This record gives sequence, structure tokens and C-alpha cells, in this order.
Amino acid sequence: MLASTQPGWPAPYADGAANPWIGRLVAGLPLSMGLIGASGQIMVYNDALRVTAGPENCLHGRVADLVVASDGDMVLAGVARALASNTSVEVRAALRNRPDEKQTITITAVPPGLGINAILAMRDFREQLRVEAQVAAATRMQAVGQLAGGIAHDFNNILTGVLALTDQLLDSHPVGDPDHDSLAEIRRNGHRGAALVAQLLAFARQQPQRQQLLDLAPVIADLRPLLAQLVGPRITLSITAGPMQSAVVADPGQIEQIIVNLAVNARDAMAGQGELQIRIREVSAADIPAQGHIIIPRIDHVAIDVLDSGSGIPPQIAGKIFEPFFTTKPMGQGTGLGLSTVYGIVKQSGGYIFASPRKTGPGTIFSIYLPAVQSRPPMEPPVAEPTMAAAAVNITGQRILLVEDDDSVRLTFDRGLRKHGLIVSAAADGAAALRILDSGAEFDVLVSDVMMPGIDGVELAAMATQRRPGLKVVLMSGYAELPLHRAADAQGVRFLAKPFALVDLVAAIGAQLTVNS
Repeated sequence: MLASTQPGWPAPYADGAANPWIGRLVAGLPLSMGLIGASGQIMVYNDALRVTAGPENCLHGRVADLVVASDGDMVLAGVARALASNTSVEVRAALRNRPDEKQTITITAVPPGLGINAILAMRDFREQLRVEAQVAAATRMQAVGQLAGGIAHDFNNILTGVLALTDQLLDSHPVGDPDHDSLAEIRRNGHRGAALVAQLLAFARQQPQRQQLLDLAPVIADLRPLLAQLVGPRITLSITAGPMQSAVVADPGQIEQIIVNLAVNARDAMAGQGELQIRIREVSAADIPAQGHIIIPRIDHVAIDVLDSGSGIPPQIAGKIFEPFFTTKPMGQGTGLGLSTVYGIVKQSGGYIFASPRKTGPGTIFSIYLPAVQSRPPMEPPVAEPTMAAAAVNITGQRILLVEDDDSVRLTFDRGLRKHGLIVSAAADGAAALRILDSGAEFDVLVSDVMMPGIDGVELAAMATQRRPGLKVVLMSGYAELPLHRAADAQGVRFLAKPFALVDLVAAIGAQLTVNS
């Protein structure tokens, strides 16, 4: 008789007792199986059936309870036919926990004397459920990422207007003025907001990257002094790396951001005392299945493992930790963007990240997988950023065509550029800008937002330079997908990521005017 303490196995029913060796055999099979009696009661079931049919349905101990009510009598009739004919019978029924699809259930009569009357078998859904859970999580994260990107775009426009107006007010309220300190504080908070938006863009995978070929081991090893300072003296820090034959293509600054965020997260999970391990290793394509994550493609990867000895992640929140603004910290002690930023950077770099309990001891392990490369791929040439020296160029009297669909941003820049001696014509969209050009007006620089209804900034730049060869272009945006960045770079266009100060825009205009002049 099977022991009732066996996990997932209820005690046998009174009308028959299954031999223990049969139960042990069923338990190890990769098939959903149950041992049933003459009246259709489930005497023993394995873990595969528990997961496939749902534990709450198995616990009732009746075959009819595994399926939807309308199919219950059909399954019981199948059991009766199998026993009467001493053969196997197949029935098509829908499980209670999967009512929208029919499953093939096989009932096979067994010889007498074994303590059971028949074996019920059906497909093992455990692997499918794992895949469905991963796909559902990825889909949810993608939707949240799109939402976050849209919020970030609009918020960047707001911050751009706030920072530009603050800079203009600071010009008229210098140091010593009673209002100077308050305006400076507004600007500081504006830049704090900009940093939060940058994290949202990283999560949404819309943050501009400067990718290059990286050997991760020295990049992470160089962070040791900073990490030691961040985690404190009571946390033992170790960084190890095996012999590395492969590199990755990533933004070094973003890789550092990943490690720092995970280290701070680990420090908080350990309450400032414990052990933090960072391991860099190569994972060959053949070893990918052994990692236990079915969505990772079977190619060579470089993995980063960050292990802590903290309290671990409760199962009920494990599926939410990468979502933006989700935090378990008390009010005011966290933005909930640390892990979401890490997730966004990893995905934007073509990689995967997973969090799971440590196999030995308490704590959590975050594992990051980045595609490995053996040779240097062709890289995009770096785009020079505008410098303050460019702002010193005499731009007084230069003619600017300003195109911005956000009214407040357009008015703020219009007023600010005029104060710098520029002659500004403003348009609310690309079509209006083209009408101004077609009217015969001449301009030295086109300053345009990228994301606009109708004609976007890159398309407008191409059309405008066709009409006015030699016209300089500065593009600005709250976010822009990488193809738009590359298209702009190919046209010799300077790009400014919002939010930025008015002096940055003036510097960019000055830099463009000095190119080939």
C-alpha cells in the first residue's frame, strides 16, 4: 500500500490498494498518469498529472472531476468500456483547467491482482506550461515597455520645456538674486526627473546605445572599488571569471549600470551584511539547454551571474520584479526602476535575464546571457556630441526653422533662441515646415523634433535638404528607435536627446554651422 505521506499521492481508497512498485514506476514517467479503481476513483497520481490537470481537481479523487462537467459522464463511460473489454479506450475531453481545448485521455485496463483496475494517461503539459508562462511574461513586459516608452517621450517634452524656461529665468536672476537658489533647485529636480526618464527608456529599450566589442571580465573587474564602496565593509565581494575566448557587443556604460544596480539590489536584500558574488562565464550553444531557460536561443553566450546571500525573492512577486515602479521597499526609499532598467538594457543588448533562488543556501541568483561574438563586427562611427565651445560661435542673425509639435516646447525654444540673437520661424509639424520652405524662405539650420504626426523628423530633414542643399539639421527627440538615429547620422545630422538645456541646443546649432563652413 502506498504511503499517504508521499508528495502528491493521496492515500489509496478502501476498495483497493495499489502495489507500491506500480506507484513508484508511474511517478517517474514523463506522462500524466493516474491509477484508478473500478468506479473511476483516482487511487494514485503522479506529479505530471497534478500539474497538467490542476492539483485542486486531482485532490477530489474522481476521474470525472478532472474534466469539465459536460465531459464527466463520457470519461466514466470510457472507464467502464475499458474494464468491460479488458482493452484500451481513448476519449476526447476538456480538462477543467483548460476548458477551451480537447485532450486525448487513454484508459487502459490492467490485469487483476495489482490493486488497481485501470491506468489513465494523457499528455504531460508541464513543459508547455513553462513555455506559456515565459511567453506570457515576455508579452506583458513588452506591453509595459511600450507604455513606459510613450510615457517617457511625453515626460521628456515636459522636462525640456521646464529646463529651458528655468535656464532663461536663471539668466535674469543671477547668483545673489533672491530667486536664484529656488530656480537652481527647480533645475536640479528637473535633471533628477530626466534621470528617471532615462531609466524608463532603458526598460522600454529605446535608450540610445554606443555599442562596442567588450571583454566583460576586465570591464566588471574595474568596477570592484566602486562596488566595494557601494555595498559596504560588511559584505564580502568576489568577482571571478574563467578563461574567456568570446566577447559581447554592448554599451560599456550600460553594462556598468547593470552591475551597479544588481549590486545595490543585493546589498538591500542582505540588509548590508552577507556575501556578493559576481561570476563571468562562457556558455556554449551545446550547454544552453542545461541552463533551464527554454527561450534562450542555442548559440554561444557570455553569462554574468550575480549571487547574494539575502532573504530571496518571495514566489508571489517573482513575476513582477522587472516591472517598472514595482518595489518592496518602504515609501520614499525606492523608485522601482532599478531592476526594470537592468531588464531593458539586457533586452536592448539582445540578451536574457533570469532571477531564481540559489541552489545552495539562502539568497538569489540573477543570471544574464549576452550573445557571444568571436570577431569584431562593423561598428557605427561615434557621433560627436555638441560642446560648450560650439556655443561660443557667433550665431547672431542666423535663420532657424524650428519644428516642434509640442506647443509649450516650441514656444519656449522660440523665445530662448531669439534671446540668443537668432531669427526663428516656427512650425507645428513637418507639413507646415515644408510649406514655409516652398514659400521661398531661406534658412541656415533646421531644428526639428523626430517623433511628430505625419512627417517625422528624419523624413523632414531629407525633404528639406533636397529643397535647400547645404541646409544644416539638428534633430531632437524624447526617444527615437535606433534606425532613426542611424538614418540621421548617415545624413550628417546632429541629434539631441531630450531633455536638454537651451545652451545645449545653441551649442548644437553652433556646431552645425561650423561644419564645412
